Amino acid sequence: MISLINKLFKILTAREKFQLAALLLAMIITAFTQTLGIASVFPFITLIMQPNLIFENRWLYWTYQTFNFSSAVSFIIFAGITMFIIIVVSNMISAFTTWLNFRFVWMNNHRLSRRLLEKYLSMPYPYFLNKNSSELSKNVLADVSQLTGSFMIPLMNIASRGLAAIFIFTMLLWINALASILTILIIGGAYALIYWRVNKNLKQRGEQSLAANLYRFKVVLEAFGGIKDIKVLNREDYFLDQYTHHSYRFARHNSWNAVISQLPRFALEAIAFGGVIIFVLVLLIQRGEATQVIPLASVFAFAGYRLMFAMQEIFSCFTQMQFSRALFDRIYADFTTPDQEGALTVAQILKDPNGIVFNHEIVLNNISFTYQNTEQPVVSEINLVIKKNSSVALVGATGAGKTTLVDIMIGLMLPQQGTMLIDQLPLTSENVRSWQRKIGYVSQHIYLTDDTVTRNIAFGIPDQSIDHEKVVQSARLANIDKFIENDLPAGYKTIIGEHGVRLSGGQRQRLGVARAFYHDPEVLVFDEATSALDGVTEDAVLASILSTASSKTLIIIAHRLTTIKNCDWVYMMDQGRIIASGTYDTLLADNKMFRAMAKVGKLK
Repeated sequence: MISLINKLFKILTAREKFQLAALLLAMIITAFTQTLGIASVFPFITLIMQPNLIFENRWLYWTYQTFNFSSAVSFIIFAGITMFIIIVVSNMISAFTTWLNFRFVWMNNHRLSRRLLEKYLSMPYPYFLNKNSSELSKNVLADVSQLTGSFMIPLMNIASRGLAAIFIFTMLLWINALASILTILIIGGAYALIYWRVNKNLKQRGEQSLAANLYRFKVVLEAFGGIKDIKVLNREDYFLDQYTHHSYRFARHNSWNAVISQLPRFALEAIAFGGVIIFVLVLLIQRGEATQVIPLASVFAFAGYRLMFAMQEIFSCFTQMQFSRALFDRIYADFTTPDQEGALTVAQILKDPNGIVFNHEIVLNNISFTYQNTEQPVVSEINLVIKKNSSVALVGATGAGKTTLVDIMIGLMLPQQGTMLIDQLPLTSENVRSWQRKIGYVSQHIYLTDDTVTRNIAFGIPDQSIDHEKVVQSARLANIDKFIENDLPAGYKTIIGEHGVRLSGGQRQRLGVARAFYHDPEVLVFDEATSALDGVTEDAVLASILSTASSKTLIIIAHRLTTIKNCDWVYMMDQGRIIASGTYDTLLADNKMFRAMAKVGKLK
C-alpha cells in the first residue's frame, strides 16, 4: 500500500500535494470534532442520571453560578442543547470536509485525464503504430475516472475514517482502557484477518477485470467502426457474443469485489452489538448500580457505532484499492513512460524556436528506417533531391516503402540512419513542427469528424479563427465547391456524419484535398489521395493541383498513370530502395519494370 501511495505522489503536481496536505488538516479537525461530539454524550447522560453532580463538581457548579441557572433541570437542558450544538457543528465540519474531499478528487480526475491525453498526444507517430486506439481512449475516458472512484476516493476515505478511528479509540482508552483494547482487537482483528485472506484474490480478479474491460471497449469500437461490413456479412451475432463474454467477466469480477467489501459488516455488527450487551452486563456485575453503568455504556455504544462504521469504510476502501491495483499500475506506467525521441509537450509544439526556411531543396541523404519488432528495414539507403516548386512522384508495387518514405519526409518519423536536410538544415525533433507547418498532407484514407463541412476543411481551428473565404477557395481548388453549395442541405454548415459516412469515397477524398489547400502550404503531399476519384473528377482535381505547381512543391505517391505524367521527376521504389529515377518518358522508354506497370494502367 505504501508503494501505491508513493506512486500516486509521483504523478501529483506540487500544487496538488499542497491541496492534499490542506485536506488532511481538515480531516484532522473533523476527526477531533466528531470525537468531541461522542465524548459529550458521557457527561450529559451522567447529569441526567445524577443531577446532584452539578453541585458536587467544581467546574459544573462554577458554570451553574456564572450563568445564573435557576435549577438543575434548566442546567441539564442547557447541557443537552450544548451537546446538540457540538454534534451539529461536528457534522457541518464533516460535510464541508467531505465536499473538499470530493472536489479535490474529481478535479484531480479532470487534471489527470487531461495530462494523460497530453502525454499521449506528445508522443511521436511511431508510438501509435504499436498501440490500440481503443486502449488509449479507454485509459483517458474510463480508466482515469475508474481510478478516481476506486482508488483516490477510497484513499481519501481511509485517511478520513482512519483519523476518526484513532481519535475515538484514544478517547475510549482514556475512559476504559481494557474495554477499548478488547473492542479494537475484536473489530480491527476481524477485518484484518478477512483482508489477509482475500488480498491475493483481490489483485488477481482486479487484473482480470482490467483485461475484460479493455476487450469490452475494443469490441464496441470495432463493431461500430466496421458497421457497414458487419451488416453486409451478417456478423452482428459474432460481435455481440464477443462483447457478452468480456462484459460478463467484467461484471462478475466487480460484483465479487463489491460483495467482499460489504459482507463482513453483517457478521461484525452482530459481534459489536453483542459485545455492547456483554460490556453492560459486566459493568452491572462490577458496579451494581445502573446509574453508574448507563452513561459509560451509552458512550461505548455511540463510539462503537462510529468506530464500526469507520472500520467498515476502511476495510471496504482497502479492498477497492487492492482490486484496482492493476489499473493504477497501468495508468502510472503510462504517466511515467520516458519521453521517446521526437516527443514534445503541447507548449513546445505551439512554440517555433527553430523555424525552418524552405527556399531551395529537400535532400534525403542515405536514409534508412526499420519498424519496431521487425528485422528488415522498410526503407534503406535512400538518396534523393527535391527542388523547391518541383513536382516529384514515388511509384512502385505495394509494400515498396513509398508511404514510409513520405512519412519521413513530412516529419511523422525521424530517420534512424541518415539525414534529411531542408536548405542544408537537418530535420530534428526540435524543428520538425516548424517543417510540418509548411506541409499539406492528403492520405488515401481521409479522417473526417462528425461535424460541419467548414470545420472539416479548417480542421482543428477554433470557430472564431476560421476564414470562410479560404474554406470556399480550398473547396473550389479541390473541385467540391459545387457539390457543397448545390447538393448539401445546409451547404458548408452541413453535418457530414462520423468519418464522413454521409459522403461518397470520392467526396471524402476531395474534402481531404480541400483541407490540405486551406493552410496554403509550401509543400503538398498526396499519398494516393485521388485513388477513390473517377477519371473526370481526378483530372479536374489534378488540374487544380498542377496549376499551383509553380508556387508549391508537390510530392505524389501515384495511383494512376495520369497522376504522374506531368511530374518533373519520378522515383521508382522496390523493397525499400530507389531502383530507378527520371522523367516519366525516360522511365517508360528505358525501364522494363516501369513499362510493365504502365501496361496495366496503375503504378502500385
